[in-house]
Amino acid sequence: MSEDQHISAVEVVEGFVERIKQVNPLINAVVCDRFELALKEAVEADELIGSGKLTKEQLQQQKPFLGIPFTTKDSTAAKGLLHTLGLVSRRNTKATEDADAVVLMKEAGAILLGTTNIPELNMWCETRNNVFGQTLNPYNTTRTVGGSSGGEASIIAANGSPLGLASDIGGSIRMPAFYCGIFGHKPTSGLTPMKGFTRRTGKEEQTMVTAGPMCRYAQDLAPFLKVMIGNNISKLNLDKQVNLKDVSFYYMESSGDPRASSINQAMQQALFKAVSHFRELSGHPIQKVTFPEMKYSFRLWRYWMTKEPMVFAEELANREGCVSPFQELPKLLVGQSDFTLASLLRLFNDMLPSEKAPWAEKTTETLLAKIVAKLGDNGVLLYPSHPTPASYHYSSFLRPYNFGYWAIFNVLHLPVTQVPMGIDRDGLPVGIQVVAGPYQDHLCLAVAKELQKTFGGWVPPFPV
Repeated sequence: MSEDQHISAVEVVEGFVERIKQVNPLINAVVCDRFELALKEAVEADELIGSGKLTKEQLQQQKPFLGIPFTTKDSTAAKGLLHTLGLVSRRNTKATEDADAVVLMKEAGAILLGTTNIPELNMWCETRNNVFGQTLNPYNTTRTVGGSSGGEASIIAANGSPLGLASDIGGSIRMPAFYCGIFGHKPTSGLTPMKGFTRRTGKEEQTMVTAGPMCRYAQDLAPFLKVMIGNNISKLNLDKQVNLKDVSFYYMESSGDPRASSINQAMQQALFKAVSHFRELSGHPIQKVTFPEMKYSFRLWRYWMTKEPMVFAEELANREGCVSPFQELPKLLVGQSDFTLASLLRLFNDMLPSEKAPWAEKTTETLLAKIVAKLGDNGVLLYPSHPTPASYHYSSFLRPYNFGYWAIFNVLHLPVTQVPMGIDRDGLPVGIQVVAGPYQDHLCLAVAKELQKTFGGWVPPFPV
């Protein structure tokens, strides 16, 4: 499309609304919509553009996403929309105000289409709850979309939304992005405002959670992230030009956790393709590294979750008492519980002895120091996304330790971009994670763009 051609905001919004109506009955991703309001806001966006009140430069500076639709998770407060957190007790609860990150997006001109499905309280690696049911993978509906941003990943991959405002406390952006073949970025911790995500106040001092963007195209990550981090923009170098020939590349073949599944051939090939490409691009060897502490990924995340400002049993009860797994398990067995098996297993897990604080904190400190020393301010680590592409529904119960491939980077508070690397012989997306040092998010994004240019990025799950 040439510069003198244009498409109206109304046409864009109408197109995505129609696409959601077409695909959502197949994948169950969008759970609450505001289509009429979105179309009204699209009209207002077109009127603002046509009024001449703002120059093109002013529009780009003040309203960089004017007329562009986006979606967000049910767990993200969006005024007037359901805010159930996947809990039956909140099935009729609506948000009374927008999360701070939603406010930033709207101020940038973006138009919210609706909210998408999640696991209960965002705390499982499949997107399923007893309010809205299960979300399906558009590449193969028998396969998982991951969690907790599974509804986002599914509808974005199916071309029903161009952008997703998501959150990540243990891979919640990167896992679904991987399973659904799109891009997702977990920023360096502490940059994005968290008020309005689940029931957070934004005043939490210590947390692994952060908000981040999900999209089909790598070039959309940086503009989206700029809006989301608001006044913290000065802490990153998102406009810095990166010469990838000067970047130091490292890679790991696995986490080393003996309890995790082995990396399958398709995932190995995805990693080695990226390694080979950057070896040729830079003209020097790419160093394989190992960090022995990575084998404790799951254990470290489990420890640091005990420091999060929430008590899971209370949150499941909607802060009206506590849910007992001993009372709910018999109900579940006869189909009478309001809660999913994943939540009950989490309750039982919370009753087990916790990791020892001195060991967990020292191990975390040691691992972070080693990675930061290796990467510095100009290095990236290429790391497997997961041992396998998207698995069958419910099979995650049998492989809980695979989750550590994502969770460890929340523990370390490092920036990570999930990059799609094509599809395997079964038609399922494969990919890798790109990790950088603290506040070096721009390196992750530059590498993601290069890999997209070389290997194609998002592959549509439908005939083109």
